[in-house]
Amino acid sequence: MNDTPLSNRRLTEAGVQEDLQRQPHLFVRLAENALTVAESLRGNYFKNTASFIAALRRAIAETRAGRRSEPVLEVYPVPETSWADVQGEVVTFIDGGVGQVQLASQVPILLRVGSYRVRTGERRLGEREQFGYYPVILGDLEGGSKERKDFVDIVRITAELLAGLSALERTPDLRMLMFHGPLTYLVGSYAGHTPFTERDIDLFLHQYAPDAPGARRLKEMFLQQAHVDIYPGMTSRPDEWARQRVFEPLAFMAFLLRQLRDAARQRPQPVSIVGVVERGALRDFSERVLLERVFRGLRRKGNGDYFNQLYGRTDLSTPKALLDRLGYTDALLMAMLLAPGEYAESWVIHKFEGLRRGAVALPGQAGEEIVNFEVLKPPAPSGFPSICGCYLHVSEITDPLRIEVFDELATPAYLEEVVRRVYLYARLLPGYGFPVGLDIADKYAHIPAWLTDAYSKLIRYHLGVSLQQGEISDAEMRRMLVQAIYMTHRDWLFRPET
Repeated sequence: MNDTPLSNRRLTEAGVQEDLQRQPHLFVRLAENALTVAESLRGNYFKNTASFIAALRRAIAETRAGRRSEPVLEVYPVPETSWADVQGEVVTFIDGGVGQVQLASQVPILLRVGSYRVRTGERRLGEREQFGYYPVILGDLEGGSKERKDFVDIVRITAELLAGLSALERTPDLRMLMFHGPLTYLVGSYAGHTPFTERDIDLFLHQYAPDAPGARRLKEMFLQQAHVDIYPGMTSRPDEWARQRVFEPLAFMAFLLRQLRDAARQRPQPVSIVGVVERGALRDFSERVLLERVFRGLRRKGNGDYFNQLYGRTDLSTPKALLDRLGYTDALLMAMLLAPGEYAESWVIHKFEGLRRGAVALPGQAGEEIVNFEVLKPPAPSGFPSICGCYLHVSEITDPLRIEVFDELATPAYLEEVVRRVYLYARLLPGYGFPVGLDIADKYAHIPAWLTDAYSKLIRYHLGVSLQQGEISDAEMRRMLVQAIYMTHRDWLFRPET
């Protein structure tokens, strides 16, 4: 009989195995990994993983007890909080959704960004919550490389950032702005798109800017910065880019993120701007922080071959090699290391290494030119802001959430307040472990299949009638498409019963 105290049971290999068997989603993930790793790793993959995690849990416990000089991982409990602590706060949640209407072989893509604003503790429904959403028909845009699969992504990201700026402008007492997804994506993969035209940006701003002067001011501010600080480092023809008044997509994203950061920082009461990621596949924290410390400590102790001995290999000599061979991710490791109600130390996320030189064509031009996207890497003053992240474990039956904030704002006190609020909203969905406001915004922005299917039938009917009568109007087609994504407020509530 094992006489390990119950409080220390989770620090043992047997305790880790019991935890994993009690959490089917982790058990299945490890089983899937065992099927994909090399045959030499499969035999004891589950047992060896439990042994590794138990060693890490003991190191974390030693750090908390002050018996370890160099921590492997710093873990903190979420400070106790209640809804009374955030009474009267205004929070806006933002998410984007994409829909498709099938017309013969063509698939016009529709996009709308939904925002859900709530004042906590307010009993009057009309004062407590407010919805807004803004449609974009991608066929209206002149820029962007529509033949690329990630075209819709650059449009959605741009639209979400503009919706965030709009929320800041429209809500003087906003306390938190929360995005569904990363605050900044791994933007290197989006390089090389044809720049947006001024007309494209006007279409965006028509939906998101609170007033015409504000829209013009935002547009001219970017063009001035681009001409002076951005385009000279990106292209050999900055004057031509400025003359054509083009908006390079990544440069415009970086500009909007800086505007968000600066607007939040300048408020009398700073606004917390947060990105919340569920089911992320990132492994940046494991490779650059957690395992880097583990390998450094093992080498210092003369046991640099620990993982090779544990897994029966000869090539597990670096954090990258370990992750490549064993299939671990940040979410998987953090789910096994953090208890519900705990969050890990923060780190600066490497999101911009993919920014390098690439070929770009200006709108309406056949030829391409080489553009240097490296000028958008932080800490360039006109580039992307640096992003800081941490992992928060909400529920034993879900993966930890990755929380992203602007690195310049991420003091320990700031991060603690952000974690408290994300945890509070996520606890309202214990079976999901995700902030309830983002779940509402996601459902609100989503363009359901039943809706687009219904409108595709309506569009085909009108097309047939128009063709028979010799009357067909592109404007009428676009009116129906807009109607398809506008419909009425909270249309997701009226979806068909399953």
